Amino acid sequence: MRIILTITCLFLIVSPLVNAQKRLSDEVTKYDHGNPSLGIVGFSGDDATRQILEKVLKRTDWFKVVDASQASRAQIQLKVSGSPTQLTANVAISGKAPFTVTGSGETANEAVFQLVDAILKQIFKVPALCTRPIAYVLSSPTSTTKEIFLCNLDGSGQKRLTHNNKISTEPAWGHSRALVYTHNSGTALNIVLVDILKDRQRVVSSARGLNSSAALFRSGRTLALSLSLGKQVDLYTIDLATGKRHRLTQDRNVESSPVFSPDGKEICFVSDKSGRAQLYLIPSEGGEARRITQGARECVSPDWSAVSNQLCFSMRTASGQYVIAVLDMKKTDAEPVIITEAAGNWEAPSWAPDGRHIVCTRQSGKNQDLYILDSWHHTFQQLTTGARVSLPAWAPAY
Repeated sequence: MRIILTITCLFLIVSPLVNAQKRLSDEVTKYDHGNPSLGIVGFSGDDATRQILEKVLKRTDWFKVVDASQASRAQIQLKVSGSPTQLTANVAISGKAPFTVTGSGETANEAVFQLVDAILKQIFKVPALCTRPIAYVLSSPTSTTKEIFLCNLDGSGQKRLTHNNKISTEPAWGHSRALVYTHNSGTALNIVLVDILKDRQRVVSSARGLNSSAALFRSGRTLALSLSLGKQVDLYTIDLATGKRHRLTQDRNVESSPVFSPDGKEICFVSDKSGRAQLYLIPSEGGEARRITQGARECVSPDWSAVSNQLCFSMRTASGQYVIAVLDMKKTDAEPVIITEAAGNWEAPSWAPDGRHIVCTRQSGKNQDLYILDSWHHTFQQLTTGARVSLPAWAPAY
């Protein structure tokens, strides 16, 4: 896609759900003793589609998928029929009324994603998960260029989103139809807005100096970002309909990585005003900022779940290793909970649309790959192998 360097013909990408400011459910349904068992007791179709279905059910990490020999004793039992692109599942659950869901698409993968999302919504009240892509930055092995790509939660469907042949980085979703990213042309840093459905891009911030770390609110209208106006890096918001800037911070410290609260009333950001990078909250209309992480540990790369109302972020430990931590914003006295224990540097976390899982990177040796974490059980799944990826961002359900 070619970037059009203008904001006079700026488009705003606003979905009906976002326009109405409807809130997603604050809680998804948990089973008391881990993930429930699930078995496919009947499947009328080709083996390839069944394999895709089993793979996706496992990848969601909401079920303990059992083999055919145990399927009849599983808590959740599926009977699936139809063609690869048009699937129907009859779902029986122990102690509950059965139900039927469907999934369709141009490919078997798309049909399976829709089908599994329908099952997750019915059983756990999970908003769309499988049908929402993950954006990430991929570095070229032969040059300094970086481009943004998309993939599905099982690693399939890789698609190149940018073709700038420079450095495209820091992707951040506003809603499932739009994201923003930082474009480094070599002479300037600009913020670019992408309309996913129409395959269009526009520069929405090109102020002199630094334009980076942008976050788009779910309405598609308000942008939070770091700007270096006045020879210092501060936090600003921009009304994309009018182009009006509003300055939120004004000091000699560096503010970056803003993320909106689910209702848009507050912004979490990173500042080094305490001597180390820490997380702060500030009203999105302006006001006093307050620190929400304590101690000497560096805290960076926050993301705020619209479903669970929790922050996830990367925190540096005393050993120098980065781990992923979660902070429950529903509790005033909450302490961060570390959810990664394996070796390596765990960085750049982004909430999945279900408010339970997190996509992030893990650097071990020379490799930096994508991983999906379970914030409930502190387990993980590896999504890529031997990749050069960074800064993943999972598209939200809305």
